[in-house]
Amino acid sequence: MSSSARRPPRRREADRTLRASIRDLPGIGEKRQALLSALGIEAVGDLLAYPPTRYIDRTSFARIGGLRAGEIQTVAARVVKFELKPVRGKRLSIAHIEDSSGKMRCLWFNQPYLKRVFVPGASFVMSGPVRFDQHGPTMVHPEYEALEGDGEEVHQAGGASEGQDYLVHTGRIVPVYRTRPGLSQKQLRVIVKQAVEAYGGQIRDLLPGALRQSLGLADLREAVSNIHFPADLGLAKAARRRLAFDEMLVLQTLFALARKEKQHSGGTSHPTDDVVARFTSRLPFELTASQQAALGDIAADLASPYPMRRLLQGDVGCGKTVVASLAAASVCASGGQAALLCPTEILAEQHFETMKRFLGPLGFSVGLLTGGLEPGERKRADRAVAQGRIDMTVGTHALVGERVGFKRLRLVIVDEEQRFGVLQRTKLVRDVPEAHLLVVSATPIPRTLALTAYGDLDVTVIGQMPPGRGRHTTRLVQEEERDRTLKEVAAGINTGLQGFYVCPALEEGSSNLVDVGAAKAGIQRLLAPGRGIEILTGRTPREKRATILKGFLANRIGLVIATTVLEVGMDIPSATVLVVEQAERFGLSQLHQMRGRVARTDAASCSYFLMSDSASEKARARLKVLEATFDGFEVAEQDLLLRGPGDIVGTRQHGIPDLRFASLPEDLDLMLRARDEAFGCVLGLGASPEWEGWLEAVASLRDRARSIV
Repeated sequence: MSSSARRPPRRREADRTLRASIRDLPGIGEKRQALLSALGIEAVGDLLAYPPTRYIDRTSFARIGGLRAGEIQTVAARVVKFELKPVRGKRLSIAHIEDSSGKMRCLWFNQPYLKRVFVPGASFVMSGPVRFDQHGPTMVHPEYEALEGDGEEVHQAGGASEGQDYLVHTGRIVPVYRTRPGLSQKQLRVIVKQAVEAYGGQIRDLLPGALRQSLGLADLREAVSNIHFPADLGLAKAARRRLAFDEMLVLQTLFALARKEKQHSGGTSHPTDDVVARFTSRLPFELTASQQAALGDIAADLASPYPMRRLLQGDVGCGKTVVASLAAASVCASGGQAALLCPTEILAEQHFETMKRFLGPLGFSVGLLTGGLEPGERKRADRAVAQGRIDMTVGTHALVGERVGFKRLRLVIVDEEQRFGVLQRTKLVRDVPEAHLLVVSATPIPRTLALTAYGDLDVTVIGQMPPGRGRHTTRLVQEEERDRTLKEVAAGINTGLQGFYVCPALEEGSSNLVDVGAAKAGIQRLLAPGRGIEILTGRTPREKRATILKGFLANRIGLVIATTVLEVGMDIPSATVLVVEQAERFGLSQLHQMRGRVARTDAASCSYFLMSDSASEKARARLKVLEATFDGFEVAEQDLLLRGPGDIVGTRQHGIPDLRFASLPEDLDLMLRARDEAFGCVLGLGASPEWEGWLEAVASLRDRARSIV
């Protein structure tokens, strides 16, 4: 065998850019790579952008002689001796350490390998909770880190010096990350430290210097280093602010690019006057001024040469469906097809009936397309849509499947949009860029989130409720009032009222929650014979669901036990009573959506929000917002302040980053400035050569994500 044949294969040259695989970092094998991948970390750049959830301040060093029991403290000391002792079937590792003020013990269970670490004479930094026993001060399972030189030097310097910036877990501001079993904080910190040191120099700050200076923002390279390993918490705060601005600027630049593309896309004009007159003449009511204004916005969009991209929002029951139906009628009257995308089959089925009622008399055909259709029925529906025999198609996620092809799709309506991600809401119009898009949300969205989550859309708000709505009462019910309240509800149902009973469980038999089966058994005994009661969940078969809804509409069923499927799609005007178990488990906006389902007519209605004994005082105080107001926008603002925005952009795992560093509404000033700068630059209001690198990088992200149309 030749010497060349025995030569091991050459290791590929490591990628030195931020797109380098994390496998290029020392100590990252397949197992650790899989753990990091589960955290969304594939490349070195992902690792650098992975934010700490909090920090631990370990910058202050204590002397052993001055340690206090019950506190987490940090000491720098020398190892005197190390011993292993059997204790109740376990092996106890004991490191005896000392400084000039005294001695202490550090204990670990079943870690005999530490004998090779804690060599007598070596110096270490130890951080952990301190307790006192017959042996004096003791730390159990402390964080430890080898210290170069003598621990006395640290005490004389008053803490870790620049020469000890190699410390990662002790003697500094220590980052704490979200991690997974099998990947410890210590391991993740070391990996991040290696990435910062090896790749931090590759970071390019593409933000124009004048903008950075005017906002007082840190250099990007410094910000990335300081978000992970700051010398003090002030630097960590400044780093977060810089990274928060960048991620909001990325988002707003994407929205601005989408707006610019719209201006260069050819839409299909749809005059609306004739069909609107025919439509409204058949309505048993007059449109409110707010509905007419919304219709005016949409009509102007449909008549323009550019495709509409509009968000229509308003409180439950304000009449958004009528306005959306008018938009569909306008498109169908011009020979186009419209599609209505719904998050649940229940909502799709009810919208299907509504659209037939609104559009059928005008001569337009309406079809239903959901995943629950029988194969033959689904095939016939697909064919009818593809051949253009269906003018208005109502459906669920099945509408965005590969098998669905429209002959002349001109309008896409997305209802209850917060249930979809950005990719889903735009998939239908991606291949038909000239199609109009109307996004409808019955969850009032605070301005902060509207500009952030829907920055690519024009916004119309229906802020006026139709006249004649009955008074709604919201009651918070403590555990001790529960039985009396349920008897009161049952008495009302027995006299002919109808209502919903909502449980947080997803199916019968769920543990730790009041599930739908238990709820039915509990209240059925209070109902009079003949007052029907049924269970309705997202898993209820289609045929049974139709039977339940038909029986409810005919008042043969007095009470429906439901899960959060009630939140969207239950349009039963005769229902005036709502009971929600363990209401503290739901968000305010979610609860407001539920009570909107029983406040749709001129009859008085009431919502009972039952709280469990385990509900915290904070949760109880939060629910009082619902007692004070029925204004959905005010509720949404309070929900944002109390619970935060969550995944407000709806893009998680869809190629666009969620907000890791920005915090809304606290960073509203940064977001508004980011929007001004992005739109000014992209639309040519303030473009300068300094922006070219930024726009190129964001456009590349947009091309990869393909999620904003």
